[in-house]
Amino acid sequence: MLVILASILALTLIARPAMADGPNFPTGAPWFNVSQPLTAADLKGRLVLLDFFTPGCINCIHTLPGTARLEREFGGSLLVIGVNSPKFKASQGVSAIDGFIRRYNLHHPIVTDKDMRLWRQYGVFAWPTFVLLGTNGEVVGKFIGEGRYGQIRKAAIQTLAKARHDGTLNTTSVLPLKPMPMPDTPLLQPGKVAVDARYVAVSDSGHNRVVLFNHQGKTLQVIGSGQLGVADGEAARARFNGPQGLAFDDDALYVADTGNQLIRRIDLKTFAVTTVAGDGRQEYGVVGIHQARAVPLNSPWGLERVGDELYIAMAGDHQIWKLDLRTQRIGPVAGSGAEGIADGPAAQASFAQSSGLAYHDGQLYVADPESSAVRIVDLADMHVRTLIGRGLFDFGLRNGPAASALLQHDQGLAYEDGKLYITDTFNDAIRTLSLATQTVSTLTIGLAQPGGLAILAPTVCLWPIPTPISWSRSILKMAK
Repeated sequence: MLVILASILALTLIARPAMADGPNFPTGAPWFNVSQPLTAADLKGRLVLLDFFTPGCINCIHTLPGTARLEREFGGSLLVIGVNSPKFKASQGVSAIDGFIRRYNLHHPIVTDKDMRLWRQYGVFAWPTFVLLGTNGEVVGKFIGEGRYGQIRKAAIQTLAKARHDGTLNTTSVLPLKPMPMPDTPLLQPGKVAVDARYVAVSDSGHNRVVLFNHQGKTLQVIGSGQLGVADGEAARARFNGPQGLAFDDDALYVADTGNQLIRRIDLKTFAVTTVAGDGRQEYGVVGIHQARAVPLNSPWGLERVGDELYIAMAGDHQIWKLDLRTQRIGPVAGSGAEGIADGPAAQASFAQSSGLAYHDGQLYVADPESSAVRIVDLADMHVRTLIGRGLFDFGLRNGPAASALLQHDQGLAYEDGKLYITDTFNDAIRTLSLATQTVSTLTIGLAQPGGLAILAPTVCLWPIPTPISWSRSILKMAK
């Protein structure tokens, strides 16, 4: 989600330099990647980039590579501070931000903006927003939305040149920076899980790889070197970037290689990796049907195979796409591209960061986290309707009739025996929806932001633990 009552188009506001006291950091707020909270005085003499984000926002995630690039280019001359300005209640918690930092390997300081104090101080109204501060705490520019790397870089170069000329730049003082160590665990921030007759497949997202277990939890195969990047070939040398959705075919496993904007295929006989869709670019507003390898994607997150067709939850474009595995042609089939929760004909309906899929009897079910909703696409008449959810800011934990039930940023679905199992991610819960009675109930709670689940009869298989240390902790087998 990008803004309230605004489009996803990026904006730039260049402010007239003015003296200021710098950020008014909230007292007692949780800080990360530092040994002690920063103060406005600590920032004196430094160029500072405040990154206002909310965890789970796909547009915020899209900006992270550009922010990292700025950090590399400017080094100690530019201090990036992430400002967690939470939309969801769950995003206020320490554990939620801890997981976000580990998932995206962030090293710069991050503060949770308690009571949205900094949000109001700088007049922010959108996620993501960047505020560039000069050496005296003055606002140099405000940059709203994705794709602002070039504008921020230009403003930073100009501001640094002026600071050096004026003698106000001072980066010699030592800041209490202390990046969180990445845990040494077999799995790191696993995202999705899929099951077939032989394997339990896991997208080991934090390690940029895919792991295959047998049904008893023994590791059978690791696909991917673990190094971030993009490379096809044999299992040990292939590279991924934050893989998420998984879907089995007869002799293959399809992978939503989210950070690389690709769909990959793992041959289950040789475990070699090939790329089957995407040209590696991330782009909005793609229309029509294209050759699969010649089209940009936009954060493919969830996968579901239906016969010879692979459906893709395209989180970045708020759409559902379809890849024809016979003709190798791909394109959007549901969702206008606008973010929302509008029902109707598939091309006119709107989704909100579609991230998980399940299928049964001609119905494609969609987990729609930014509207905390479960949607359904009828593949016969190509109409969309809502089962659970009411709006982008309607969320909570409420059971009962589906029309009044509440979820909080749900990311995964699985179907069996007339029920949908739902990873109610930001409620740390697994919920169920009876399709016969249209009633929502809670199966379990107290997990750790589960993102994916699958049916491993007669149990439900899911990922509730961010940093599992064993099979028993990494996959929770739960009686239905």
